[in-house]
Amino acid sequence: MTASSLTQLYQEREAYRLPVYSARQVAHLTGLAATTVQAWTRADDALVQPASAEGLSFLNLVEVHVLAAIRHQHGISLQRVRHAVQFVRQELQAEHPLAQHQFETDGVDLFVRALEDENLLINASRRGQMTIRQLVEAYLRRIERAPDGFPLRLFPVYGSGPGFAPEGLPTLIAVDPTIAFGRPVLTENYVPVDVVVGLYRAGDSVRAIAEEFGLTTRAVEEAIRYELGAAA
Repeated sequence: MTASSLTQLYQEREAYRLPVYSARQVAHLTGLAATTVQAWTRADDALVQPASAEGLSFLNLVEVHVLAAIRHQHGISLQRVRHAVQFVRQELQAEHPLAQHQFETDGVDLFVRALEDENLLINASRRGQMTIRQLVEAYLRRIERAPDGFPLRLFPVYGSGPGFAPEGLPTLIAVDPTIAFGRPVLTENYVPVDVVVGLYRAGDSVRAIAEEFGLTTRAVEEAIRYELGAAA
């Protein structure tokens, strides 16, 4: 790789570290309450180390996305989650351990072991729920990475309720800090989701919106479903 290409790669990846998101925006993108994101990112011993006092970066968003997996598992204290994250951060010697590729191998086992100790099974009264390890892995599969493991794009999770399975969601919506300033876009042609949903709320039909932007009706419907799910 030449010096110029290395410089370009660095400049491109610098966008992933810029504080472009507020806690409220990250909450919207991960389906969490804004107060939860604030609690995870603003304490002295924060679960996620924010890019700056001004805001959160895409790497921070990916970390919160991974942590959001545990919101589907009740009865896990914030203290235990913090202990698990600190343990993984120390073991992997990484600034953003939950966003890094290494977390997908040894890191997941470390995280689960520190989080739940011996009990990795779900209580029988909560049949159909996934184990923490399964949930974390399902969320990790929603992260698109470069060949070296660097996170490039996030396919956000939206939806909830009994039987909710994040691996069943399509990948029609993505968040990429190099596209539309990090706003969610439809992967068919990178039209921002909020533009599509704005037209729908203004009274345009799904078919009319699809024709205007050269989208499939499924993509438009998914944008609407995403917005409704993220707002729930």
